[in-house]
Amino acid sequence: MNPLNIDGLVAATVTPMHADGSVNYDLIAPQIDYLVDQGIKGAYILGSTGEGMLLTDDERKKVAEKFVTLAGDRLPIFVQVGHNSWQAAADLAAHAESLGAAAVSATSPGYFKPDNAQSLVDGVKEVTDAAPNTPFYYYHIPALSGVSVDIIEAARLSKEQLPTFTGIKYSDGSTFYNLPLLQEAAPGCEFFAGSDEAYLMSVAQGFKGAVGSTYGYGKVIYDNVRKHVEAGEFEEARMWQARALSMITTFFSTCGRSGIKGMWSAIGLPMGASRNPIASTTPEQIDALRKGLEQIGFYDWAAQQVVSK
Repeated sequence: MNPLNIDGLVAATVTPMHADGSVNYDLIAPQIDYLVDQGIKGAYILGSTGEGMLLTDDERKKVAEKFVTLAGDRLPIFVQVGHNSWQAAADLAAHAESLGAAAVSATSPGYFKPDNAQSLVDGVKEVTDAAPNTPFYYYHIPALSGVSVDIIEAARLSKEQLPTFTGIKYSDGSTFYNLPLLQEAAPGCEFFAGSDEAYLMSVAQGFKGAVGSTYGYGKVIYDNVRKHVEAGEFEEARMWQARALSMITTFFSTCGRSGIKGMWSAIGLPMGASRNPIASTTPEQIDALRKGLEQIGFYDWAAQQVVSK
């Protein structure tokens, strides 16, 4: 099966919520419209940024239905179906395929973990068999899944054994990026860089596609990183990557983990609360975030990202 071959930024989306932590499905449409207007190349839903592991299976299906239906042909939707049960992940994958999702993606179970690359691929096969007509991208994020099998070997085995395996979302900061080795292990597949903080390094290695939490409201920043790297203007590229890091540091220092969602409030498109155990941002934290963004110049050098302050 052919990969999607996306050249550019894929936004890892947030799942909008009411103050009580229930899903606010009405805010999915404005998030999609914003991403389309910004020129984002795809949306990766229900991943770490989207709090997918904190949602019920029924909620995940309804969120996927909303995103795929509302996006239509304007934005390819990757549906993340990872679960502590391969069988439940397979059910979510079958549902995503029935909706017409552009791709299915999944982490591994993280409570009882695969022991080796073949064990991982055997589990993934249950997911890919359930969605036999949809490209599949494995979501490699050992810092959260706890699964740290040999990913190069897993890529090779997946290419050999799984007809719909088309690539990996690679979010392993501890080993940085192994693009040449991944391409050698699984020729013809597509590999997405998965660390916003290391975007400059990923572009320098040759990654064409990237999936990240901050690409929706930070697209202009990362576009400038890539533009300057490709032009050989490395001082300018480092400056823009430093701006990305300043943005990320600012929202984490003021809002903690929920700062990723808090940034949507800071640009004028609030996406609501987070779900326990992730603490929701308070109005005071959002005020501090806005002040911090003012101080670093975000509202100047990322003005086109801002709906309102």
